[in-house]
Amino acid sequence: MKNILIVEDELDLGQNIQELLKYLGYTVSGIIDNGKDVLDFLKENTPDLILMDIQIKGDIDGITLCKKIKSIYDIPVVYLTAFSDISFLDRISSYPYEGYLLKPFTVEELKTTVHLGLNAKKKKGIKPEKNIITIKDKGFTVPISTQDILFFQADGLYTKIQTKTKSYVVRDILKDLIDSIRSSRFIRVHKSYVINVKEIDSFNSKEIHIQDFVIPLRRGFYKEIKSMVKERD
Repeated sequence: MKNILIVEDELDLGQNIQELLKYLGYTVSGIIDNGKDVLDFLKENTPDLILMDIQIKGDIDGITLCKKIKSIYDIPVVYLTAFSDISFLDRISSYPYEGYLLKPFTVEELKTTVHLGLNAKKKKGIKPEKNIITIKDKGFTVPISTQDILFFQADGLYTKIQTKTKSYVVRDILKDLIDSIRSSRFIRVHKSYVINVKEIDSFNSKEIHIQDFVIPLRRGFYKEIKSMVKERD
């Protein structure tokens, strides 16, 4: 019998989800309302799947918590949220996850999403991060270390790759390029920019500075960047 952890800051809702999961034949290992307790729980327990609310108690939200979990454990995560605006969807799409369930949901929707989440791991496996990407530049094949990349900038069907010493333009959509790298050091901070978090020099609620470059920061993302820089340091 599959074991599921519920991360939900509303206890009544968490208990309702627990009853539905039991009805569907699953066991529930716990209902936790904050990131710190979740990380402590996972040190001693390994659920088969985590149902993750985005708005939880504590210093980090469910999206940041999912990133932390994915960097340590091979556990599928399905998001639970009442929010469907583009800013949340953009943040969610920046990291791997196995499903998304919009509140309120039906028993059948919960059943389908949990089933697909549990089976996603079997189908796709976990791909290793790329340390080197290879591009074409003026007829030559150029290997680039991901550690040397400062940021990526989308420009239609093309993407600019800015390294510490040089910039390149490749014919590849930004999303496809980032998906192929699958590295936790890169985060999408704007619809047109993906940055290397480890290279941030300074930032505020509107922009990020990396060397001499100024990169716009999308609204509502300041707390996320602050948390990631803190983890980096």
